[in-house]
Formats: sequence, structure tokens, C-alpha cells
Amino acid sequence: MSDTTQETERQPAETAPLWRRVAALFYDTLFVIALLILATFLVLIVTLGEPVPPEGPGQWLYRAWLLLWVTGYFTFFWCRFGQTPGMKVWRLLLLRPADTPCLGPALARFGFGLVSLAFLGLPFLAALGDGQRRTWIDRRLDTRVVRLLPRR
Repeated sequence: MSDTTQETERQPAETAPLWRRVAALFYDTLFVIALLILATFLVLIVTLGEPVPPEGPGQWLYRAWLLLWVTGYFTFFWCRFGQTPGMKVWRLLLLRPADTPCLGPALARFGFGLVSLAFLGLPFLAALGDGQRRTWIDRRLDTRVVRLLPRR
């Protein structure tokens, strides 16, 4: 049994509405900005304070470096705790089948999130038409984002 499954056994939950997920994403954006500042600081240490050239392979390496950090942030928290810090504040938890590996689905979830952001979040609107409020990626990966209810 996974950690995320054990958490919901201890606390009642209901499927999270889309607006709570968006609110958690905005909260996580603050953490991501701080993370990107740290990653840029590390690059400046390596380049001895020189900026990354605006064109050429250095710029692409820098962008890949930043994307790696953001991917790591979401993947780490989803796999380790089932929730990012923003999800924790909004009392959201990502549930996945207990016997499945985490890394592949977490990377797929992150990739789908990037694609969804590129389309202004429109693919997430599928959750509004689903009876269980699951997005396309939730249905595909057999996951669910739930809102943890206060303990009674």
C-alpha cells in the first residue's frame, strides 16, 4: 500500500474541484520561482558571474537545466508525499494505485501539465464534464486528486 493511500484511510476525502487545483498550482508557482532563482545562482557560480549568452547552445543548456529543476520539484513531491507544498496548503492529495511505480506516471503528469499550460489550461476543463472530476491524465493514469476533509 502506498503512502498516499494510507493518508486517505486516516482522513476522509472527496474528489477535488478544479478551482482548488488551480489555486494550489498558483501557490506552487511561488516555490518554483524560488527554485529557479537557486538554479540560476548555481549557474552563475559555475560561470563566475557571467550571464548565459542569449543565443547558442549555452542558452539551451540553461533552459534544460531550469526545466530539470522544475520537473524534479513536482516529481519528487508527487512521488514522495503525494502532494506538493501548494497541494498541502489547499489540502489536496494525489492518489495512485498502490502497486504501480511512481516516476513514470509523475513524469507523464508533469508533461501533460506543460502541454495544458501551453493550451491555456483548456485540457483540464475535461474535469468539469467528468462525474468524478478527473482530468484526461487522471483517467489515463488511473489517478485521482482528492480534497482532504477535516478530521472529525
